[in-house]
Amino acid sequence: MTTIAKKVGGPVGLLFATLGSGYLIGRTAEAGGKKAFKASLAALKKRNTPCATKGQLFRVVTDGEDGSGLKLSAGDEYRVLECDGDAILIEVLSDPNNPYFVSSEFLTTISDFPAEDTGEAQKGD
Repeated sequence: MTTIAKKVGGPVGLLFATLGSGYLIGRTAEAGGKKAFKASLAALKKRNTPCATKGQLFRVVTDGEDGSGLKLSAGDEYRVLECDGDAILIEVLSDPNNPYFVSSEFLTTISDFPAEDTGEAQKGD
């Protein structure tokens, strides 16, 4: 401690160096904490956005099979149970092996599911 005090000009210099470095470290930590807090709030808000198509019925217009083995045929109907980003939980009507997780991209290509989940989706019959 004595050696450091001599390098910064004595006890007064050491005091100012300590206060200054403490201030910089504190401000840096505060800025990082605020940024992390804002990022976590944004992620939470995005995750908790309501599913605009939840509860709606959609009709399959062309046969299709997703990568996990779900086969849907033209005329089949399904109900959206939940959404989480691109993952959609659906209930295929008259199928005893419900529910299924599928991608919104898959549903868009085979049915009247909206291309983007904007809340303007039309309700199926």
